[in-house]
Amino acid sequence: MRLFAIDLDGTLLHSTHMISERNVTAVKRCQENGDIVVIATGRAAFDAAHLLRLHRLDCPIIGSNGAEIRAECEGITIRKNTYVPSDESEAILNCLLKKNVYLQIYLEDEILLTFDATDRLMKQINDEQRINPSFQADEFLQSVQPQLKQYGVREVTGFLNVDFAKVMKYMVVSPNATVLKQIQNDLSSQNCTVTSSGPFNLEVTANGRDKGMALQQFTERLGISLTATIAIGDHHNDLPMFRVAGTSIAMGNAEDIVKRLATYKTGHHDEDGVAMALEMFCSIPFDLGGGQDGKYY
Repeated sequence: MRLFAIDLDGTLLHSTHMISERNVTAVKRCQENGDIVVIATGRAAFDAAHLLRLHRLDCPIIGSNGAEIRAECEGITIRKNTYVPSDESEAILNCLLKKNVYLQIYLEDEILLTFDATDRLMKQINDEQRINPSFQADEFLQSVQPQLKQYGVREVTGFLNVDFAKVMKYMVVSPNATVLKQIQNDLSSQNCTVTSSGPFNLEVTANGRDKGMALQQFTERLGISLTATIAIGDHHNDLPMFRVAGTSIAMGNAEDIVKRLATYKTGHHDEDGVAMALEMFCSIPFDLGGGQDGKYY
């Protein structure tokens, strides 16, 4: 038995934010062969579960960059949440609010967003276009669509009533790279983990909580060796699971550092790179077509 840990955005999902028929088929065939396929994503677990239901897939989920584990497999039920400590959570929120950035707060069953956040983000995009001629607004909006269009978001007037003991993740978006760098520097004094799932966002979880830690805990619970684990991803927040998995596979569209640290490379997410990898490792009959045989691995 092997375990495949697969990222969603930029990996299993196409640019349309849907899972292709070929990827769905490859996941199901791996499961039929007795392997476990776990989704490891920065998205909230309930958001990931919603996407899987739309495509009639049933997989364990590592959500919120490792702050959530949801699984019912091998006769074991796992439901684990890791919250940002209350005092740290309040300090993090105050730091982020000072920067006036687009901000989402991840709770167990919903994502909180102020009602004016999107309008402020659009103004920041216009400001960035004015001061930075090389800024591509269309590219920015395409990149942050997973954050702007998530399932389970609730708009609120403010964050005064947030229960800091129940926060699993903070996620910010900004078109200004300098602002994101300043936030990262400001948070370096806090007891938290800061990562990114795209060039225009930052994601903040409890200290030490990432996809790699969650993958370790999940495999230990199931009694599966990490050497039998294969991680597939495209961005910085996937690197912790690359470091612990026996094998790592970078998408063709992955960041350069992800490609450098991966054991193998596969195709672009819009070309069913996940299916290519699963077909190779699961020995599923397949036809790459288009003369692509040998292009990957």
